[in-house]
Amino acid sequence: MADLQKQFLKFHNAIKLDTYEENGFLREKRDLIIDKLKSKLAERKDDGYPQYERSFNQGSYALNTGIQPIRDGDYDIDVGVLLDCHKENYKPVELKELVADCIKHNNRTVEVSRSCVTVTYMKNGKPDYHVDLPIYAKSSNAYDDTYYLAKGRKGLAEDKRVWQAADPEGINSIINGLYKGNDTYENNGSDQRKQFRRCVRYLKRWRHHKSVGIHSIGLTMVAYHWLGPEVEVKNDGEILLSLVKTILNNFDYSGRLSINLPITPGGDLLKSVNDDDMATIKERFESLRDNLQSSIDEPDAHEASKTLRKSFGDDFPEVAKTDKAKKSNQAPYVSTGTSA
Repeated sequence: MADLQKQFLKFHNAIKLDTYEENGFLREKRDLIIDKLKSKLAERKDDGYPQYERSFNQGSYALNTGIQPIRDGDYDIDVGVLLDCHKENYKPVELKELVADCIKHNNRTVEVSRSCVTVTYMKNGKPDYHVDLPIYAKSSNAYDDTYYLAKGRKGLAEDKRVWQAADPEGINSIINGLYKGNDTYENNGSDQRKQFRRCVRYLKRWRHHKSVGIHSIGLTMVAYHWLGPEVEVKNDGEILLSLVKTILNNFDYSGRLSINLPITPGGDLLKSVNDDDMATIKERFESLRDNLQSSIDEPDAHEASKTLRKSFGDDFPEVAKTDKAKKSNQAPYVSTGTSA
């Protein structure tokens, strides 16, 4: 059995994206947009404009599961914005259009998309990176502390332009709190969280390399549901294989996979995927399983690494032919994860 843990860790370091705190450039750009929005809303306060209340990081940066984009201009920053207004006083698209108007600038394009306001920065005439601003408001009901996300854009049917109940920071708490306070794990579960994040990043790069139709949040949730609290700190390839096998076991008799979102608004993250695309997703997972299994069974580290490059691309290090394969007599760890 070839031991490629060293190669997995090199692969992870190659694809890992720094956090906001580690990446001063992205942090600066995020803050510039928020400061611009705050100042413009304040200037128009006497005209009845809602005011900025707070912002918070969302997505892979908040979860520390971001990866380097394969294509230039694919950097994606998610920053939720709560405005000091009531959803009953604004139509969702109206409020997003108002925000978009406040942050327009000649070095960036601003457009209202279905779930956010998207700000794209240009470099040499091409997109360099973009910032997604989901816009939230609260209810006029004093007993309702729920955040409501402004959904929709111009041109969509009225039933697609709605206020959707949301818990934008709930995922942050769930993922960043994994394994904490569990006496089973040393250092408050720090090693387990690191391995969890590595596995999510591996899946994200696989998705990009193989064009798998699951969003990042879906891959994070499959790891949350099926990598599970049973995860032990062992070889990443074995842990990832056990996760993929469990995912495949959760496809139902009709060939569909459900990935439940454990916070408001809940529901199945793959509900809108049609049957043909779902079949393709399953085939991609089966291929990943087979390549992971082959790499574990293969005694030659060079051949094993070549097999994994089929799933993960050229960033996965290829072991030189002259290197001797490392042997491992340890049986792969198999998760007993249950259906979400």
